[in-house]
Amino acid sequence: MEQSLITAGWVLDPDDGFIGHVGGLWRRPQGDQMQFAFIARDFHANRNGVVHGGMLVTFMDRALGQTSRMTTGAVRGATINLNTQFLAPVRIGDLVVMTPQITKVTGRMVFASGTACVGDDPVAAVQGVFRTSHSTA
Repeated sequence: MEQSLITAGWVLDPDDGFIGHVGGLWRRPQGDQMQFAFIARDFHANRNGVVHGGMLVTFMDRALGQTSRMTTGAVRGATINLNTQFLAPVRIGDLVVMTPQITKVTGRMVFASGTACVGDDPVAAVQGVFRTSHSTA
């Protein structure tokens, strides 16, 4: 699956922090927006054999946070609030994709939302508020 993602313009962002522990996330430009994805692996499973909700939240938090920083040109950001609705199970082997939407930007706050999908099927929805900073301190 990785080769077909690369062929379709996706780039793996492995990350040397926490995201690296969950296998990294894929991203690609889609028009004037950025799409994010992850491949559901065995180590993402919960005791029911489907992707753990914590992995979905991690994925969506990272996608919205990164989009918030890219949209505002911020060098730092922090999640203030994240509301998640789980809509359907994600099976091991599925490709989960999300295109975050920025709904409002104020001085240092960014409001964002998105729906994670497997194919055309929504599996989770999220709304978040992020604080951004343009300084490195």
